Amino acid sequence: MTQFQLGRWIYFLLLAQFLTAQNANAATITVRIAAPPSLMSLPIYVATERGFFEKYHVQPQLIECGGDQDCVKALCHGRADIGVSSELPVMFAAYEENPISVLATLVSNKDDLKFLVSRNLLSSGQLSLAGKRIGYVPKSSSHYYMDIFLLFKGVDPQDVVKVPMTDATALTQALLYGDVDAVSIWEPEADKVLQAGGGDIVKPDAPRLYTQTFNVSVHNQFKYRQKDLVHGIVKALSEAVDYIRKYPSRAKAAALRNNLASREFLEKNWHEYTFRMTLQQSLVTTLQGQARWAQREGHIQSVVSNAPEYLNYIDAMFLREHKSDHVDFVYR
Repeated sequence: MTQFQLGRWIYFLLLAQFLTAQNANAATITVRIAAPPSLMSLPIYVATERGFFEKYHVQPQLIECGGDQDCVKALCHGRADIGVSSELPVMFAAYEENPISVLATLVSNKDDLKFLVSRNLLSSGQLSLAGKRIGYVPKSSSHYYMDIFLLFKGVDPQDVVKVPMTDATALTQALLYGDVDAVSIWEPEADKVLQAGGGDIVKPDAPRLYTQTFNVSVHNQFKYRQKDLVHGIVKALSEAVDYIRKYPSRAKAAALRNNLASREFLEKNWHEYTFRMTLQQSLVTTLQGQARWAQREGHIQSVVSNAPEYLNYIDAMFLREHKSDHVDFVYR
């Protein structure tokens, strides 16, 4: 090979590498993902850290929300392409006929919501709630859990003073400063309140009344335009969930790095989180039950008189093509 031929060969080799790199970069698309800074959002953070998104040409742009209801608002209003939330904000979004679809459940927890009270509400072990001020975040799991806890305790939700607040930080401060008598709040913020309040804040005894799920949803316009990309997002999150299950110590370290929970909280409560990517019939059942609650308590202000058909707000196609055995028969 002459020097001239060698030079041409090197030139074309470098050109090919350059064009390959350019094509790879061009194929990577930024996707806006709204996720609350919660341990329930851990698959999003793991998929980002481990490069699972990039593997499928997705460049994640994380949009943190104060709560999951804000994440769903961002999704519905076009400020995010993908959103992570509990099922309750999805229920409200469906009443407003927002164009979103649940793609999969990522995690469930039977003990994520807590009802915390000032100790002075307990007298001889009896809890006195009638007429008391209770802090909650409207249209969030906090809202739903407050009502079912009150009903379990035999208290009509109309017989308390409901104090709406913006997020868990506001709930925490209100209870610690005595602006409310009780709060309905999620973890790990509930644990922080109990520690900060010492013996002045307590958690009344109650069975596990509510199994919360965290689900990944997509704006329908993005889904229709970027079908292949949505398939990649589902696969990336599936790999993240599998990673969490296989390497719990590494997953906990990721949670610590992203300030999703304290080390003490993780050691005490990690077993409460069931990370598994599914679409189960129970999701529809829960949405239907929450819809009945919202109508009964007057939380729905919508032109839609009847509850939505929630099967129309769940798109099982992507998970079914990836892991068909993780999709219940109701979605087939």
